Amino acid sequence: MVLVRVSTKGQIVIPAAIRRELKLERGVYLRLEENGTEARVKSVGDDPIDALYGMFAHLGPLTQGLLEDRREEREIEERKQAWLEKTLFRRSSSTPSP
Repeated sequence: MVLVRVSTKGQIVIPAAIRRELKLERGVYLRLEENGTEARVKSVGDDPIDALYGMFAHLGPLTQGLLEDRREEREIEERKQAWLEKTLFRRSSSTPSP
């Protein structure tokens, strides 16, 4: 384990020996993962998709929010449809038949 200090700009220096062992060169992207009590730095390699992995993890699972949005949209559409049917039914029943 190596002890490093955070600068006033929030930067840390990864010691040269570790950079050599992990083949970290200038411009390489790293992914920072935190879980409340610790932070891990992981290399993402050359794959740009890997670089984006976990980018929205802080938002939590998005599936539940999407399902709730869809449910709300469906309820709105059902209310609109019921209103249209009710309005059209009123108009057709109030029109005198020839």
